[in-house]
Amino acid sequence: MKKLITTIVLFAGFVINVAAQDHRKADYAVKQFQKFYNTKQADSLFNLMSPRIKQLMPLEKVKEMVAQLHERVGVFSGYEYMRQDGKMIYYRSLFSEGASLVLIASIDSLDKLDVFRFVPDKREDSIIPEKGASEVTATNGNVILHGTLTMPESAGKVPVVLLIAGSGPTDRNGNNNMGMTTYIYRILADSLRNAGIACVRYDKRGIGASQAANINEADARFEDMVGDAEVFIKMLNADSRFSGVYVIGHSEGSLVGMLAAQKENVKKYISLAGISESADKVLQVQVAGLGADVAQNAAVIMDSLKMGYDVRYVHPKLMTVFRPSIQPYMRSWFKYDPSKEIKKLKMPVMIIQGHKDMQVAEIHAEQLKKAQPSAQLLTFSSMNHVLRDVANDDENGAAYHNATMPLTTGLTDAIIAFIRK
Repeated sequence: MKKLITTIVLFAGFVINVAAQDHRKADYAVKQFQKFYNTKQADSLFNLMSPRIKQLMPLEKVKEMVAQLHERVGVFSGYEYMRQDGKMIYYRSLFSEGASLVLIASIDSLDKLDVFRFVPDKREDSIIPEKGASEVTATNGNVILHGTLTMPESAGKVPVVLLIAGSGPTDRNGNNNMGMTTYIYRILADSLRNAGIACVRYDKRGIGASQAANINEADARFEDMVGDAEVFIKMLNADSRFSGVYVIGHSEGSLVGMLAAQKENVKKYISLAGISESADKVLQVQVAGLGADVAQNAAVIMDSLKMGYDVRYVHPKLMTVFRPSIQPYMRSWFKYDPSKEIKKLKMPVMIIQGHKDMQVAEIHAEQLKKAQPSAQLLTFSSMNHVLRDVANDDENGAAYHNATMPLTTGLTDAIIAFIRK
């Protein structure tokens, strides 16, 4: 629920100012960038950048990001001019691994790159080539849920992970229509597939391909989300291709996964950046910085909802969270305490948390561990809420809009090891 920082993302995820440029000079700079990137000449690439970019992204960072991009999308094979919007020039860019990205470039008065960033090509709706993927559906009542199954190349049965997305309008890939573009779930699924583990990730009801005209927000309940996860678990358990079902829940999906794993046959459960308290307590902390009058109104609203009452007056700053149509859902959500629910799990549990998480403090992981002492607790000192390594607040905010960033170092290895153990 916490408001995210809006940023302009530079190639490696930094905030910069935009300077003047012209079409011809930008074309030349992009061509030079392509040459130096493809030949991995980080020093020459670094020299193309403006002084401000050099300050924000030292040479060692340039070397690191070039290596990571080569691993993820391959060689920068070509580009074509799309349009110019003010100081920004847009190019459609192609890479050897099949990725199509939109490159946004601008240069300063010294003809140096002052903006250079990649964003998803909406025509492709993808920046990461996906192998072994197929569409899957599951039905819960009158709602059809759409997802993606990624299958490894294997002759025998394989483990399968059900990956449950976090809060808000987050889709199966880890993106939303509010500006968040991370592809974290797609990247994680690809890493699992490469390790011989299948994965299903799905658009939550009302999101992405799972939108349906018969879903009314006022009728939604938290239990609906749990039921959706349950039908996927049942479906996967009945599939002869799989040796067992493993559940990973991220953020709000952590609690959804806990509840679903209590009712269905699940081999192991992983909580990624999950909260340890009922949602009303977490929200009360998050709204505290909005002013005393807002926090007081939030407290009244949440107390009333927990007692079973709807609330008419909602402070304008709280309407996105407590608008009348969403109040029944919030009421159904508030009654669950993750620290109590995790105690009920009988399978092996792993709890993963990042120290740089702006939305979920590390204390939540510690409290979940206290509630379930047998769980394996793993923390990453540089990981933020969208599972990327960041060094400061600027990088943290930028990571929500930079789909080219790799996942936190060691994260997928730890998950794979836990599943395989």
